[in-house]
Amino acid sequence: MKKFIYVLAAMVLSMGAADAQDLITKKNGEDIKAKVLEVTPDEVKYKLYDEPNGVTYTTRKSELLIIRYESGRNEVFNQQSTSNLYYTDREPLENLRPNMRYKELKRLYNHKEYEAALADRYSPGWTGVASAVIPGLGECINGEWGRGLGKFFGNLALVTTANVFVQKSYVDPYPTWQADIVVGAAFYVAALGLDIWSIVDAVRIAKVKNMYEQDLKKTYAVDVDLYPSVDYIQLASGVQPTTGFTFSVRF
Repeated sequence: MKKFIYVLAAMVLSMGAADAQDLITKKNGEDIKAKVLEVTPDEVKYKLYDEPNGVTYTTRKSELLIIRYESGRNEVFNQQSTSNLYYTDREPLENLRPNMRYKELKRLYNHKEYEAALADRYSPGWTGVASAVIPGLGECINGEWGRGLGKFFGNLALVTTANVFVQKSYVDPYPTWQADIVVGAAFYVAALGLDIWSIVDAVRIAKVKNMYEQDLKKTYAVDVDLYPSVDYIQLASGVQPTTGFTFSVRF
């Protein structure tokens, strides 16, 4: 409610400021006298009102509070668009389809190119920690149950075998017990290696799946906004402002 009051106050203060011009108000309070050229799902392109032949500027919609157009229409930006939640500088891949499996995705994406976005579903850091605690858990959290359970039971088998040889060394005579220790240590090292592989694998899966969902959202995004608006009705006694809400859907 308080935010709505601030928006209405900004609109009232700006009513007399624009004459055949657009007025862009940023969330930091900065007012820009401009001519808006294009409004995309994520950005607004404009020229400065005093420099109609000058540079074309681009600003993110997430940085804006309101645009008051010269026609009297106002557009308020108090919601973050779906595509903006998945915003990255990386260009999306083409020919993607929903429900692609990781074994396909890992051939398409390089996890080193991953850029985090606000709405990423998978956490590379936490899934890596999960696999460090329980081998394979991170992969299961990321939805790759086959890979996760394979590493879990593989690690369990290696550790169990290592324990068998170590316990056997206590009852075997010399020099057999020394060989038991060496074999047991080898199995422990193998189990540690599998655990490290599980951590790395979980992190890569999270990054690749996030990249895929980012591109999928950009390709098939539906941008839905609900924001307060002010229109003006011409009456015999003058112009009367009316407040309401605007619901917009962009594909």
